[in-house]
Amino acid sequence: VVSRIVARTTVLVSGMVALLAGRDLFFPGTILNFIPRDDIYLEWTGALIHSPPEDSPEAAEHGMEQAFFIGDKYLSQFMALNLLILCVYRFVAAFGIQYRSDGGGVVQARMIWKAQAVGNVLILYLFRLFASAANTASLDLRWHLMSLAYETFILFMYGFL
Repeated sequence: VVSRIVARTTVLVSGMVALLAGRDLFFPGTILNFIPRDDIYLEWTGALIHSPPEDSPEAAEHGMEQAFFIGDKYLSQFMALNLLILCVYRFVAAFGIQYRSDGGGVVQARMIWKAQAVGNVLILYLFRLFASAANTASLDLRWHLMSLAYETFILFMYGFL
């Protein structure tokens, strides 16, 4: 492990992103009870329209229409797959690159962390665009933005400094 701080930050932030993306990929529309306000997240993202849970009010309301939203389900799962690949890449960059005596591991890790930091900035910008719309649906994205911004800050610190 080249940097324990980057590894811990990656486990915390990207681990949660991987959990949510895995749920969205393999079990779309499933509400995780240990995540606060997960039902509002699923409603806001439209997952309850294309994949309503069995015996729920959403299933009664959108059961007949769910076939029309198969494209939304495909795009949602495609995005979840891309986020999972990104998280696996972060885990490999944090834990798979070994510290070598010639300093090559640090150089490799710093190159990857720079690219990941720039990618995080783009994701942060995208989240920030939808933050006001999420507030109208009672979905508070502040914690998501803060944790992703913290990971971006750590990657910038260790990648560029």
